[in-house]
Amino acid sequence: MKFLLFIGTAPDAEPYDPALDNIDEWVTDNDSRGRRILGDRLADESTIVRKRGGEVLVTDGPFAEAKEWIVGFDVIEAADREEAIAVAAAHPMARNGLVAIREFWGDRED
Repeated sequence: MKFLLFIGTAPDAEPYDPALDNIDEWVTDNDSRGRRILGDRLADESTIVRKRGGEVLVTDGPFAEAKEWIVGFDVIEAADREEAIAVAAAHPMARNGLVAIREFWGDRED
């Protein structure tokens, strides 16, 4: 099953510690196991596109009032949601940010 891990910031998280938060190590481990399919950090700037009443509305983001936002992503292959949770829990950003897990629709069993 494929899962998308949204990597985000969190205002209540512990501060970054290079000794504990080696993202390259997490990436190398999951790549070598064939578990990580794709992933990357994201640029700070974003563009929001909405279509309302036939009109395309474009705004810049993220917004200063947002306390959390997505800063990266990983696509992983896992046997089930429990394994995906274990992979996400081992991600350094689970300690100093947040990791949200979303299963790909085509891989759903229901």
